[in-house]
Amino acid sequence: MISSVDGRLRSSAWSRSADPVDINAVYESAASRFSSDGWIVGRTTMAEYGEGVTESLPAVPRPEDSPAPLPFAGRREGRPLAVVFDPKDKLRFAGSSLPTGEHLTAVLSPDFGDAHLEALRRAGVSYVFEGRGSERSRLSEALASLEALFDVHTLLLEGGILNGSFLEADLIDEVSLLVYPGIDGVYGSPAVFGRQCGDGPSPSRHVRLKLIEAEPLPGGVVWLHYENRRSA
Repeated sequence: MISSVDGRLRSSAWSRSADPVDINAVYESAASRFSSDGWIVGRTTMAEYGEGVTESLPAVPRPEDSPAPLPFAGRREGRPLAVVFDPKDKLRFAGSSLPTGEHLTAVLSPDFGDAHLEALRRAGVSYVFEGRGSERSRLSEALASLEALFDVHTLLLEGGILNGSFLEADLIDEVSLLVYPGIDGVYGSPAVFGRQCGDGPSPSRHVRLKLIEAEPLPGGVVWLHYENRRSA
């Protein structure tokens, strides 16, 4: 992730750096250091890719007595995965990959109908299903399906709200954060980890971060890399 000094994600609201910096170049350079099999985002982030990805109404629910759907491996062709959590089945795809080359893979609710799944298969888009029950069950079952379908073991989580869901589920192994030398300053702006817990336990209750590396990068950006040791 890349954020302002105050941990916010809306880059259009950040104050300008005193030194010129290409945020995208710095971000991609840092991301390339990880030997990942792809990345994970939520529906809102994926919809912003625009070309070949559109947002529609939710898919039609499947009949309650119909058999459970099975995961589908589309036309990956050795490409890294672009995984999108779309539990309301709102996204539509023109093809099996993004313009940047990654293979589109949707994580869907098991409750929606076959017409949407058939459209994904025609486009060559892969899909798996989230679990039921707790946040951890919902997300971990999807990750287990991705591992079984594609033999993937490392994915970069690049969400926001989704980051908060993975934090609550205690499914984050490392935190890699680029801190841009700017400030948002607006209360309530989207943050690196966004999770509403009300009066419940803190979503970060299991987190115990140990610094792996801290490195200054071009333009005053600082890269912070932590391992999550987790509490018992």
